Amino acid sequence: MTSTPTPSAPEGSPNAQPSHDPGSLPPPQKTEIYSSSPYPQTAASGADVVPTSRYGMLLLSALMVLMGCALALWTLTALGGAISGAPRVEPVAMAASAPGASQAGAERQTTLFTSAQPQNAAEPAARTLPVGLNVGIAADVPDLLRTALASVVLPGDKAVAIVNGEATAQPIYFDWNAAGGSAIYTTTFAAAVRFDTVFPETSWQTLQATWAGDVTTYTAVAVLTTTLPALEQVLGPAGPTVVGQSTMTDVVAAAWDVSEQTLALVPFDELTPSLAVLTVDGQTPVENAVKFNPAAYPFNAVLYAHAPNPTRSERTMVQALLAAMPKGNRDPAHLTTLTMTGVTAMVRFMAREMDTLGAAWPAEVVGEELSSADITHISNEVPFVEECETDVRLDNYNFCTKTEYMETLRLSGVDIIGLTGNHQNDFGRKAAYASLDFYEQEGLPVYGGGRTVEEANRPLYVEHNGNRIAFLGANSYGPEMAWADAEWPGSAKFDLAILSATIRSIKEQGLADLVLVELQYQESYDTMPLIDQRNDFNALVRAGADIVTGVQSHVPQGMEFTDGNLILYGLGNLYFDQMQDQWTRENLVAKHTFYDGRHISTQIETTLLYDYGQPRWMTPDQREALLDRVFANSYWEY
Repeated sequence: MTSTPTPSAPEGSPNAQPSHDPGSLPPPQKTEIYSSSPYPQTAASGADVVPTSRYGMLLLSALMVLMGCALALWTLTALGGAISGAPRVEPVAMAASAPGASQAGAERQTTLFTSAQPQNAAEPAARTLPVGLNVGIAADVPDLLRTALASVVLPGDKAVAIVNGEATAQPIYFDWNAAGGSAIYTTTFAAAVRFDTVFPETSWQTLQATWAGDVTTYTAVAVLTTTLPALEQVLGPAGPTVVGQSTMTDVVAAAWDVSEQTLALVPFDELTPSLAVLTVDGQTPVENAVKFNPAAYPFNAVLYAHAPNPTRSERTMVQALLAAMPKGNRDPAHLTTLTMTGVTAMVRFMAREMDTLGAAWPAEVVGEELSSADITHISNEVPFVEECETDVRLDNYNFCTKTEYMETLRLSGVDIIGLTGNHQNDFGRKAAYASLDFYEQEGLPVYGGGRTVEEANRPLYVEHNGNRIAFLGANSYGPEMAWADAEWPGSAKFDLAILSATIRSIKEQGLADLVLVELQYQESYDTMPLIDQRNDFNALVRAGADIVTGVQSHVPQGMEFTDGNLILYGLGNLYFDQMQDQWTRENLVAKHTFYDGRHISTQIETTLLYDYGQPRWMTPDQREALLDRVFANSYWEY
């Protein structure tokens, strides 16, 4: 969030140090990383060299080469695999979930915060095992199941041999025919459309009619050709508008084809974020257990196992095989949902309303939904100050938040705090330190800001259900007093080269599956992103960021997919008092879904601010007006 005019620095703030450049960082020293010896170097003059024989010189040279190799190996080990040109990436160890954070029912899973550990170690050499069981599979069995079958090690260190074609001749075979079989594997499908869809919802009845070609809601249905037998098991014979595609790339291209209104029907684990997943009678598989009821979701195909007459020894192997198989392509233990939000600043007129209506009042409408995610993010731009007083002057830009207002964040289910805002130091260094201590007491990890520049630049690593996520944040706007340095708290100063190198380092060291970056960028109050904003956000994606989010904007801004990765240029105001026009009252909430270490879906929710501080869910007309404007100011690569 940016506000003008810039307030003068209170006594004791970092801005009172004119000779010091907060936020300035030394450039990466890749030469020192790889070239410097851990030992002091002593220069020797020519007179100090003792003459030797020719053979002695050769022996000495060989010895020096061996010592150099050993020293290089020692140096690389000591550096822990640091990446050339990248700042050192230090893991942040965190406690479990925030104590007292609101939970949307008992189903909400605890978020686990851990130190990052590289997971790119070399795989052990594959062993060749004798075949213990032949398994027949139909040609259209999912690749995920084929891979799982091939990896099973049977009793006695025996392997599984997959036989295509003559399936019924094997001790066990798999197909989509229920007759005489046992349900063994469920393929969950998703109905999806192009991302820029205002109302991503349908009914099971409409979906069935669309498949049969009986309705014109969609003019084409795109599917993977290999999934046709499974889909026909659920939906019946395919209608004339169903078109098989070879790859998911082709399915996505068909969904974005402007000449057709295309519905895509794809396996859940094949989803990509450029598709908007439709709710089917209110259920969508990209939600977690808090929001998704598998028993109420009809879009599942079942694979059956047939073992008509195995021998006794084969029966043992069959039982071992079935016990080792996955149960389907959607395992809730591998799924994570993350809610990302825009500006939070509980100050001025919003504070006045909270003093009257209660500290939890702003979250009373949206809090339950926000807290339903496995991880809920809040970008809180203002420090918590113990002796904060409500100040409703319109020209007041020195912001503080009362500690009791934390109740709103608790009711919102907050798990992590982004500190890229430009008001963290408004009440000076001591207040900023006290606010950071307060977060720590609440069990809330922070990133994008901290007690020093090193802490502010440090990634926050979060692991949930096996999905390893790194969070990074930075402040482009300033002012100088807002940036952290070696001795002052504050936000991380945005440096494209350093942030890009950090992203690359995380990915190359295998410290996280996904890297999410948020920026407090320059303010424009326009739905269309700035030219420099677009260039910088895209550069971060090219460096390896999976999602880049602008948290500075007081109005919702456009979006973009770059190489399939999502950019959200600005979300708008979540909790703030800007009621001056419709645009500053509007807000986007991005709910991301990750599965098996991959970003597979994003849902866009919309709110409208009321009474200087309480967001409420938009009506259909309000949502359509907002998203039509946002999508029209977006950049789509398809």
